[in-house]
Parts: sequence; C-alpha cells; structure tokens
Amino acid sequence: MHAFLHTMAVSVGCVLALAPALVPSARPARRWPHVVMALGMATGHLGGLFLSVTVLALLTAAWLCGSPSRRAETGQHIQDFVVMALLLVLTAISGPAPAGASFGHAHAHGGGSLTTVALVIGLAWTCARLIRVLTDWGTDRRALNQNACSAGMAASMAFMALLAL
Repeated sequence: MHAFLHTMAVSVGCVLALAPALVPSARPARRWPHVVMALGMATGHLGGLFLSVTVLALLTAAWLCGSPSRRAETGQHIQDFVVMALLLVLTAISGPAPAGASFGHAHAHGGGSLTTVALVIGLAWTCARLIRVLTDWGTDRRALNQNACSAGMAASMAFMALLAL
C-alpha cells in the first residue's frame, strides 16, 4: 500500500509539472522547465545513479533559468529546481531503504530526521507558493499560473517526504 501511495504521488507530481507544458497556448520557451521537473520527479525516486543524474539535471536547469536571456521567461523556476533537488537529496540520504524496497521498485527514500527536515521544507515551500497564489488572485494571470504550478509541485514533494517517514 505504501509503495502504491508513493507511486501515485509521483504520478500526480509529474502530471502537475507537465500540465502547463501541455497547454496549447504555452510557448516552447516556457515548456522545457515543466518537462525537466516531471522527469526529475519520476527519475529522482529511482535512487542510485538516477538520483545523481536527476539532481545534476535539476541544478543545471536552475542555472539555465537564471541566465539573463531566459530570466524573464523561466526565472521563476529557479527556486523550484533547487528546492526539488534539495528535497530529493535529503530524503534519499536520510536513512536505510524500507524493508522490501528494491532498486527502482518502491522509492529511493529512507526515513529519519532528514526526511522530517525535507517534509518541513516541502510544507513551507507549499505554503509560500499558496500565499503567492492568493495574493496574485485576480491580478496577474501568468504569475497565478506559475505559482499554482509551483504550489502543486511543492505539495506533491511534501507528500512524498511524508510517505518516506
């Protein structure tokens, strides 16, 4: 049951990450961060080499979003990429893998104190993005969509940290 809930959380996180990229009106320059987040969500939970490659890909994507030429289009995702990489690392190194979890089958998370820290960071990230959604309500549609996407990603990462406890 635990593995099923975790798989569902990863799936929901991937769908939330991909949703803005699948909107027909989205420009190609705004689609790639969502694809990277979805792939990061899926592969980061496999552990081992996949986790290392995922963290490097997320940090590279954050760096690319921060370049002067892309900051206006995708700069809001810098924090999302960095926090997502941090949460993946914290939950992966927190402790031993659960009994019966094989590589790539259930998830790469242990349990323990660092997973609790990841949960707190995920909840704080979710609340911060939800507050921004509420303050942007009715003003800037683009900012509202970006913050809603980030809040959904943060909530799914926080839920996965909760499942890893």
